[in-house]
Amino acid sequence: RIARLSHHTAWFDGRLNLRAENGPVQLLVTPRLTEQQNQITQNGVGGLGDQFVRTGAGRLGQGFVRYKEGDAAFTLGRELFVWGPGNFRSPSSPFYFDAGRTNPLAATPGVDLVRATQAVGSLRLTAAHLFASNQLQPALDAAHTSVLKLDQQGSDHLVSLIVSQQRGAKPFVGAFAQITPDDAWLLYGEIGSSRQPYAMTPNDPGAPGAFYRFAQPAPRTVNALLGASYTLENGHTLIAETLHNTGGYHPDQLSNYFAQANRAATLAQTQPAVGYPALGQALGAAPRLLGRDYLWLNWQSNPQEPGLYWRAGWTQNITDRSGQATLYLEKNFVPKLSGFVAITANRGSAQTEYGMLWRSSVTAGVKWFVF
Repeated sequence: RIARLSHHTAWFDGRLNLRAENGPVQLLVTPRLTEQQNQITQNGVGGLGDQFVRTGAGRLGQGFVRYKEGDAAFTLGRELFVWGPGNFRSPSSPFYFDAGRTNPLAATPGVDLVRATQAVGSLRLTAAHLFASNQLQPALDAAHTSVLKLDQQGSDHLVSLIVSQQRGAKPFVGAFAQITPDDAWLLYGEIGSSRQPYAMTPNDPGAPGAFYRFAQPAPRTVNALLGASYTLENGHTLIAETLHNTGGYHPDQLSNYFAQANRAATLAQTQPAVGYPALGQALGAAPRLLGRDYLWLNWQSNPQEPGLYWRAGWTQNITDRSGQATLYLEKNFVPKLSGFVAITANRGSAQTEYGMLWRSSVTAGVKWFVF
């Protein structure tokens, strides 16, 4: 009721990928039209019934013009400005900490920018300025951010250093590296250091006063990811990643976080004007990841093979021992028509990150490639 999660959702998602090229000029436009109806439990005291909420929107995922001349390129518009080899999260990006790579149905939008790229030998320098990021979910205000990115690429490796500065905020510094020792292995790592606009910390449940306290801006945090990918002879890929997230809670802080949520839920029965806002605060202002350490495992079939594509994953929150299993299957029935099913199951008590809101979900649908 507080998180406004739906029991059932009917969803239509129409996407177009339009490209045009004339000499050195390239144009890319990817409009998206969505129509959605959600069945949601009503909020507030006595709101035990369900309501149907219908929303529709037209969005522009990407839309930019690019001019390329030799080893230089100039881009203006809305672009999916992502990099790095990490899947579970991307610590080296100040904009796409979660780029949606673990969600096979994601349609990650771009950011509005102007950028220039110049390559010199094995080096490539990118300079960009972001004007807006209002399409990103969850919401992120990255307007007026300048970025410098330096890449050094060899025959079997890629190393990158990223520095960004938003007007009125503290700088972000990130880096990633990847190496391919042979045709089967890919080894990689990402790291990023930043200060978020605020940090919410739960107070001791026995202490009087507010449920949670805030620091603005948040203390500087460092997020680091290590990963390895191995491709079998049949094209199947096994991936393992581990993430250390200093912006998450220690075990005692995590225990206090849920204790305060229980206290707010109890208070909401008699003092809804106090309890419900505290619950909303607990959900809306929590860290991007509640825990400190995570393990992500993935096994997927060869995406180049026609017919059936599948991927199975497991995410483990090492801090509170909760986890999430995902399975995605997509079957091509006839040319341009496929069916898919995505199954997610969470493991953990209600006092854990993956067990606190919902236990399982099933999404089934069809993909029709019109042309």
